[in-house]
Amino acid sequence: MKHSFILALCTAVALLPACRNHSAPVATEFKQTEANMTAAAVASDELPLSESEADQAPALPISQKIIKNAVLRFSTSDFEACKKRIADTVKKYGGYIASEKQENTSMQWRNEVAIKVPAATFEQCVENLTGGASGVDEKSITSTDVTEEYVDLDARMKARLAVEQRYVQILQQAKNVKEILEVEAQLKGIREEIESAKGRLQYMDHHVAYSNISLEYYQTFANSDPQSPGFLQRSWLSFKDGWNGLLSFALGILSAWPLIVGIVFIFIFIKRGIGRWKSRKTPANVNL
Repeated sequence: MKHSFILALCTAVALLPACRNHSAPVATEFKQTEANMTAAAVASDELPLSESEADQAPALPISQKIIKNAVLRFSTSDFEACKKRIADTVKKYGGYIASEKQENTSMQWRNEVAIKVPAATFEQCVENLTGGASGVDEKSITSTDVTEEYVDLDARMKARLAVEQRYVQILQQAKNVKEILEVEAQLKGIREEIESAKGRLQYMDHHVAYSNISLEYYQTFANSDPQSPGFLQRSWLSFKDGWNGLLSFALGILSAWPLIVGIVFIFIFIKRGIGRWKSRKTPANVNL
């Protein structure tokens, strides 16, 4: 028994240098670390707790994340008064106008408004916006629950943050430039994923905190285009058009006076040349 123990101890001492010589480099370590930590994070998200673990684990409250949207379209009998009332209502409930597009024609005035209002006052604001309308054409409210997506994205972002911290530790242990570059390349990809997740979470937080209202209101003045003018008015317009045409023609001639003068000189020159040529061809009278 004693001899067996001594033999085993000698074998362990002999194998110790061999184990040290075949240790994995830093690059292999951080790749294996990422795989292990990512797998652990995913597994912790997907695997349910056992009954004993569920009893011992504290219940964490999860706030529900709901995005609310409303679409309103109605007519009004006083466009300007309605515009002021909408601005006052939005301000009253702590919201703001994100964008506005107004179009005015001889038949109708129309305004399209995008409104952001706190989720806590969303319903009251919608009711007050349509309260003074002459007639409501459309009123629809939708709610989208993004709680599951939010919790999943938040958990994955925290897992990537843990991997990032481990890479930072490995970077401090790097021994050459190649290992440093490899770790920094991995860190860059992880940090891009973290920033993308943060941006998505902030987007959802904003839309959960502030609900969207797409509002369109209009005032109609006529159901068809104005009628064309009568005979006397059309006759007067035709006379004015003729007179304006005559003036334009006269002004055009005046503006072309150099060309007209040149044509006159050329005509006189040609006429004199023809006269001289004819006089040369006519025989002189002989006195008998």
